[in-house]
Amino acid sequence: MAGALEYRGPVPVDGVDVATMGQLPTESQATDTALYGDQVSTLRRTDAIWGETLSPGYLTVWATVASRSLAASVAKFCVYAVHNGLTGFDFGVYVGPDVSSLDRKVTVSGLSWIASAGMKSVNLGAVAVNRGEAVAFAGLTAGSGTAPRLASTTPATGAGASSLLNETPYSVYRSGQAAPLPQSLNLNDAAWTRANQKFWGSLR
Repeated sequence: MAGALEYRGPVPVDGVDVATMGQLPTESQATDTALYGDQVSTLRRTDAIWGETLSPGYLTVWATVASRSLAASVAKFCVYAVHNGLTGFDFGVYVGPDVSSLDRKVTVSGLSWIASAGMKSVNLGAVAVNRGEAVAFAGLTAGSGTAPRLASTTPATGAGASSLLNETPYSVYRSGQAAPLPQSLNLNDAAWTRANQKFWGSLR
């Protein structure tokens, strides 16, 4: 019939038929899992372009939600700049159903962890993490001198900028703290101050 519309199938988009677009890879670049073996991490490595200070006496905690289940054997954090003159360092890994109920699984201590720059690997044995659970890393330094700087995002600045990170307390700190690290943590507690940036940490 003259003037009638004729259906000719899916229209190609940039040379790709619409019917086959769903079969194409969704990642154009390799992930940190493919490149480095990170199974759960608080940040992409390319986002951790800053080194934030881990000030003495401040317990600092950064967290994420596990996107997969795993038996984690190694935790990692990265020292951007070393300490000078401090007397203590403690690092812990916590897991729980959410950020208000975190249990300490592993702790390591000693200044050797922050005496040289670079990636640090903490042996976990086998820590069970279920998809959807919260995973947190805690750092605490003691003494006086130059504090170490750990890999982090750059501080969010400008009016309202910190709201992006502060809506959910995935990076917090608390003053007047001393070793040992707490056995459990509630990051929703009003005693914490929510940070305007996040530190990097991973499990594998």
